[in-house]
Amino acid sequence: MPERRDGRTGPVRLSDLPAGRRARLFRREISDGEACLLAAMGMNEGCLLVVRSNGDPCIVEVRTTRIGLARSVAERLLVVSETGAER
Repeated sequence: MPERRDGRTGPVRLSDLPAGRRARLFRREISDGEACLLAAMGMNEGCLLVVRSNGDPCIVEVRTTRIGLARSVAERLLVVSETGAER
């Protein structure tokens, strides 16, 4: 996907981002029940997250909370990568 002027690229699967990458949750392709559980942990569309470890589980940080997601879930979350990485 080409990079836009603001440094973002088009939506990609969370499971495709490397550790250290910052992104915003764009869309969830999951059941309503799964979406409700993620929302309760702060993973709402538009939230900023940082990939801490990408594998199975995929560990992301939302605000100050780290969340472990099964790879099968991370593959169904679309995110928009933010410019630069956080360490």
